[in-house]
Amino acid sequence: MHLKIILSVLALFSIAFLVPSDAFGAWYDTEWEYRNKITVSLNSVISNDLSDFPVLIKFTHNDLKQANESEGRDFVFTLSDGTTKLFHEIEYYDNTTGEIIAWVNFPTLVATSSTDIYIYYKGNTVGFNSADVWNDDYVVVWHLNQTSTGTVGEFRDSTSNGNDGRGGGGNKVGYNAARIPHLTDGQIGNGQEFKGPTTTGSGEGTGDMIWTHSLIQGMPSRDVTIELWVGDITNSPGGGNNYNDMVGFCTTHTNQLKNEWSNHLVLWKAKDITMAAKRQHYVSSAGINVEGNNAAAFTNWNHIVAVYNMKDADGTVGASNLYVNGVLAASQTKSQNDNVVLRTTDLRMVLGGDVDGASGNNCAKVNNELKGKVDELRISSGLRTADYAAATYYNQADPDTYTTVDVEETRLEIEEE
Repeated sequence: MHLKIILSVLALFSIAFLVPSDAFGAWYDTEWEYRNKITVSLNSVISNDLSDFPVLIKFTHNDLKQANESEGRDFVFTLSDGTTKLFHEIEYYDNTTGEIIAWVNFPTLVATSSTDIYIYYKGNTVGFNSADVWNDDYVVVWHLNQTSTGTVGEFRDSTSNGNDGRGGGGNKVGYNAARIPHLTDGQIGNGQEFKGPTTTGSGEGTGDMIWTHSLIQGMPSRDVTIELWVGDITNSPGGGNNYNDMVGFCTTHTNQLKNEWSNHLVLWKAKDITMAAKRQHYVSSAGINVEGNNAAAFTNWNHIVAVYNMKDADGTVGASNLYVNGVLAASQTKSQNDNVVLRTTDLRMVLGGDVDGASGNNCAKVNNELKGKVDELRISSGLRTADYAAATYYNQADPDTYTTVDVEETRLEIEEE
């Protein structure tokens, strides 16, 4: 009996020496001095769990002035256990004010309760890989916080696809230095203002735009979602036809200038939002208008999630949905019998207008330009859900309400507990 007790005590001592204190979830790493608990409460707006969801973490706090790196490369985010590291991207950090704008990948955003994470700072320089935050479903993620000079690749794609943008145009459509957009206050951080002018119809435009220049990589041939924030859009005349177009894709087709190749996938008309693929209307919204201010008290910007449900190879069809400010605004199966397959080779995209062809080039002209502001453009494969649209909207529209930052904790305090 005494021998068993002695052996048990020795076993406990051996575990204590073999397992570091970090393994119990008390602290991420002794090289980091501070942390704050962050509680995300998006469970109040979703009914189902979301996987690999990029959560916006945006706040200003004096505590964050203590970070070692002026660019925030010593920030670490973990799960509530305090030790399991999360993928993150720093969009903006100011060490003089303690303001941070970060995107953190939540492996699971739970619908039944709020979710706690930790932010650690004043530690080693670790940096981040933005592509880790955005899983393979994402084709393009533009934060649109750059100052445009017309340089190739200046609007950096945060995904691994490298679908960067260039202000003023580029390959196929041609470059015009007078067409670059202008840095402005965005919904989240900085965004881009497109000041026009607008050329209606199919003529050569002169208004501001952002062009992908190089070929789009990773685009799906069927189901796809386009999402973005828009604000302060100038009211278009009449019914808003051929005006304030938002996103357009074009692709080369040998000697064919049919509209289905120039207008391969589009999000048209801010005054009467229309979703189309190869000229087939997936949603014609009958008056859904984002030219005016958002009626919600916390932002004047409007958020759009356009979900294109295309007929699958096995014949499966379903509704295409348009969500505006986290709510389903229109749902149609208008084109459910059309077996539309996007041509993803030699594909290019414009933000801030529509595309038309000329002289054997299906991507020759950008017109029907948007006059207004844009922030946080995303293109992704698959069909985004109502929960995704709601969580995205409320998280980005009002982070102060749906995110709570607790008091600062120090490593020494935790070790003494």
